[in-house]
Amino acid sequence: MTSDAVIFTGGPIRLFGPDMEAEAPPALLIEGGRVRAVGTEADVRSAAHSAPREVDLDGRTLMPGFVDAHAHTILHGSGLDWVDLSDAKTIGDLVALLQRRAEENPDGAIRGYGYDQSKLAERRHPSAADLDEVSRTRPVQIQHASGHGYAVNTVVLQDSGITAGTPTPEGGRIDRDNAGKPVGVIFDSACDLLTGAEGVKVGNHGPNFHLPMGNDEIARLFDLGQQSFLAAGITTICDAQVTELEMAAYLDARDNGRLKVRAHLMYLSSKIDQLRNLGLVSRLGDDRLELHGVKLYADGSVIARTAYIGDHHCCGKPSPKGYLYHEPRELADLITTAHAMGLRTATHAQGEEPIGMVLDAIEAARKTNPRSNLRHRIEHCGFPSEDQIAKMNRVGVVPVPQPMQVHLYGDSLLEEYGEYGGRFYPYGSFERNGVPVVVSSDAPVTMPAPVRAAWVAMTRATLAGTAAGDTQGVTRASALTGITRTPAHLLDRPDLGSLEVGRRADLVLLDTDPVTAPVDALPTAAVTETWVAGERVWNQQGIA
Repeated sequence: MTSDAVIFTGGPIRLFGPDMEAEAPPALLIEGGRVRAVGTEADVRSAAHSAPREVDLDGRTLMPGFVDAHAHTILHGSGLDWVDLSDAKTIGDLVALLQRRAEENPDGAIRGYGYDQSKLAERRHPSAADLDEVSRTRPVQIQHASGHGYAVNTVVLQDSGITAGTPTPEGGRIDRDNAGKPVGVIFDSACDLLTGAEGVKVGNHGPNFHLPMGNDEIARLFDLGQQSFLAAGITTICDAQVTELEMAAYLDARDNGRLKVRAHLMYLSSKIDQLRNLGLVSRLGDDRLELHGVKLYADGSVIARTAYIGDHHCCGKPSPKGYLYHEPRELADLITTAHAMGLRTATHAQGEEPIGMVLDAIEAARKTNPRSNLRHRIEHCGFPSEDQIAKMNRVGVVPVPQPMQVHLYGDSLLEEYGEYGGRFYPYGSFERNGVPVVVSSDAPVTMPAPVRAAWVAMTRATLAGTAAGDTQGVTRASALTGITRTPAHLLDRPDLGSLEVGRRADLVLLDTDPVTAPVDALPTAAVTETWVAGERVWNQQGIA
């Protein structure tokens, strides 16, 4: 930790304390990795224990570093490294983009990320036959925008041993033709089949993100993901799905001085028995890296149409029902076990029924053992009812959605589900019911851009310019604290999320003041510098 004293002056200083708008001191002093003083320049200068260095903000805005309560570092690095398929409009577009990468890199697997079948003209997932046009001799694997599954070519099906005789695992999906032959679309728990004999296996506890790769590649992807977070002004993350692969990568980054962000890790529930056998019955770590709790899955993905959201179709179009990862009793046992151990839970649940399963399990666990200090979460929380939102407040459960998904995918949900689709991630209902408003990215499902995400939480603007749910926007104060103070509180980090005296000196410098700028200016607000523990770790030239 640095002991250098630094004084900031010359621009708006937003502390994000109890009164976000009123607090704007002319100067701020950091020293010893914390905020030492705020006030006039003379006040803060007199508080310094050593001769301070001065930083002229030159009109830029200083505010707390952003806290992203749901992201995936290595998966995000993969999304940045692989072929970007997010703008593809047809399957032919996908094939052409992948062919270009194959020509540029003549060896090894050809991988892409970010396709969305609802945005393709064909309105379907690419098949193995489609991807065979890229290569019939090299593996071709493209990950869906949700991160929940892959479309693969025939080489991958053969190498993975996926045949007509392969059973579809619980909580998974293997698309087949009329004869039962797999067509190359593999989702959720079925992705275990793609990780190789020595790869990570998660069973019916979640989607398996991990294609075979070596330690050097894992470290490279970790660094790519981390740099993207820093470039977005994010100084603290919660990695919302950790297996032995991610844990080893974080420890390697820490031990080799490469870990710049603060990271809170949610270990996947498939490993809960191992955690108990090791005696890990609470948080473990320090102010930079900690094992925070357990990640669970109740159902699939809204974007991939595998979430268990029931019969909410529109306009005469059939609606896929999706599936559950666990039977209700099995999920309840996992949540109850984690709670009894003293571990926080973060459960992916999108549909009303799986959300109800999670709330019932947490309510029952609290009746047996109150443990009021444990902040349990529902990740995404796509379509809760109003009664369920009120219950979240009573039971002490925090939803952790990602508003940029409303922006990117809201139009297709409105088209397929009508008015019900406009309730996707009902932030306005959370705010009205006194439920904390948390704004996260789920990177790489959406790119980390906290102020832009806060803008979507306020406006509910979709790509087509419509408002997805007219009553579901939140106030500016809730949206901006949703990327700072509120997620810091969720992570049990009272030392983060604001710049009050004594807090950690995690800072972001912006070219726009998000507290006073016109709402329409927020999407283009740019980060110019990122600081962690009183040290500049990123500027617009890269890692400082």
